[in-house]
Amino acid sequence: MQYDFETRVDRQNLATIRELKTPESVKTLGFISLWGAEFEFMMPPFIIKGLKDWLDSGTIAYTAVDENYLTCVSQWMKLQRQWEIETDWIVPTYGLSHSVGTICRAFTEPGDGVIGLTPTYLNTFNPVHLNDRIQVNCPLIYYKGGYSIDYDKLERLMQSPRNKVLSFCNPHNPIAKVWGRQDLEKIAQLAIENDIIIYSDEIFAETVYEGVEMLTFDQVFPHKDLKCIVGTSLGKTYSMTGISHANMIIKNEPLRQAFIKQRNRDHFGSLDPLVRAAYFAGCTQEGSQWLKAMMAHCHRNYLWMDAYFKKEIPQLKIIEPEGSYILWIDCQALGFETDEAYEAFFESAHCIWDVGTTYDGDVGFVRMNLSVPFEDLKKVIYQLKSAVDRMDYD
Repeated sequence: MQYDFETRVDRQNLATIRELKTPESVKTLGFISLWGAEFEFMMPPFIIKGLKDWLDSGTIAYTAVDENYLTCVSQWMKLQRQWEIETDWIVPTYGLSHSVGTICRAFTEPGDGVIGLTPTYLNTFNPVHLNDRIQVNCPLIYYKGGYSIDYDKLERLMQSPRNKVLSFCNPHNPIAKVWGRQDLEKIAQLAIENDIIIYSDEIFAETVYEGVEMLTFDQVFPHKDLKCIVGTSLGKTYSMTGISHANMIIKNEPLRQAFIKQRNRDHFGSLDPLVRAAYFAGCTQEGSQWLKAMMAHCHRNYLWMDAYFKKEIPQLKIIEPEGSYILWIDCQALGFETDEAYEAFFESAHCIWDVGTTYDGDVGFVRMNLSVPFEDLKKVIYQLKSAVDRMDYD
């Protein structure tokens, strides 16, 4: 089927954060923002129809987590990720960031550490700080345009009795890397040896490029003693980040029961009915086909940018993505020393994206959104090229 990834979504007067964070000068000139990680084109038509059909019923009532919903989730994991799970493992929550707070309160005490592989998604650690736990960084090793895990440091951090949780991300936001079988096996083994709970944020897991194998810990290391909480959601799959919902998939029974107990203390009432509508509309063969087409569109955007940068803006180097629809770009050759200088330069070029230190990355890196219409992307990048040329001339 043919899908439309070139028509921009109309954000006017909707108070979307993406729109509010776009400078008026950029909007006035008709440019798009490359900030955030939400589609700049429409959600898939079958999701829109599913939500409309539900609203046509005339009610948005308290909605139970029934066996039909759980079966839908488990079948989607098998279809899209080739991961066979039991429905008993599925624990609905009010979002991934919300669930990090639940993990902190259920399994740690104030002052305990949560390890993160940085740079990493900023909202993962907001609940850690708000619950008086400590963010413990294990910086990834950046070498020759790629990233790897510093296992010597990670093992030392895991051996500390105050560090109780490893916050993992796969595909990794913001570097767009999919961690493979060897990394997952090694991390799982270290976690068991040191009695560490793994929280694996897999919100982008359904959005990987063709030919890339996306696995989770249970698929490569199905050990009964592994304590792993896998966070899944349609938030990034279908750009539904405005609905706060996630499914934690927890195979370990004692871990699952402890998480549920704290989730209920934090309050979990009922399922958002629009979440249920979206799952039944999107977790299908049609949904899988649409995702394949959408990721092919994003991959084409990446390939064009990569070729253009190498030829026209060699100062900027893209880290090759494997999953998600974001790009991580090394701009250090521009030579600015502070985030403020980078932000000022990019805004002058009408190029709005995230600076790397937002993710505990180094100054001189940026994250951008690829899920945008191709023609709009080109307009922004051409403006960026002109700004870099002026800087070189000056």
